[in-house]
Amino acid sequence: MKVVLAGTGSAVGKTTISTGIMKALQDENVQPFKVGPDFIDPSYHTIATGNVSRNLDSFFMDEFQIINSFERAMKISKSNMGIIEGVRGLYEGISPISDIGNTASIAKALDAPVVLLMDSRSLVKSAAAVVLGFKALDPDVRIEGVILNKVKGPRHFKKAKESVEKLANVPVIGGIPRNDEIAVEERHLGLVPALEKEKINRNIE
Repeated sequence: MKVVLAGTGSAVGKTTISTGIMKALQDENVQPFKVGPDFIDPSYHTIATGNVSRNLDSFFMDEFQIINSFERAMKISKSNMGIIEGVRGLYEGISPISDIGNTASIAKALDAPVVLLMDSRSLVKSAAAVVLGFKALDPDVRIEGVILNKVKGPRHFKKAKESVEKLANVPVIGGIPRNDEIAVEERHLGLVPALEKEKINRNIE
């Protein structure tokens, strides 16, 4: 099994949600991956799963290398479940028109389904429009689920879920209320210091 967790953009909660899912499935021996050359987010994955997170990058790697790297990591960890956290928005890469360096290219190379993560603040019917746009841009990218982040409450979640499922025809597999206390801090330099691991583990739990 493999799945790509991709965002509609930056700062939608990709790392927080991805790491939480990885931790919840830790007993399934999850092998984590990160799209792009990022070395900070993978450190969270490694803490959550106990397996070293690997990078997949279509700017530096061709399709064969992406597949080979994925399969090699899965074999080393003896895992049957690969979870790939995307980078920025699903289609954001080095070009405004090509797939080089973006998350979509990794999903297509691995023939992996995509779960789209979106910041749903103040969105109900518009949430469906966002999902429809992402589906229409590249039909070869299999968007098979949506997670609504930063929902205001049960009523908001119910309405946004109905909108996405009925108008965009994609199942909403979860909704997460806004909680700034568990959000992963944005970092620009440096690995997660060992002294912070206890705090990170508490947040992940």
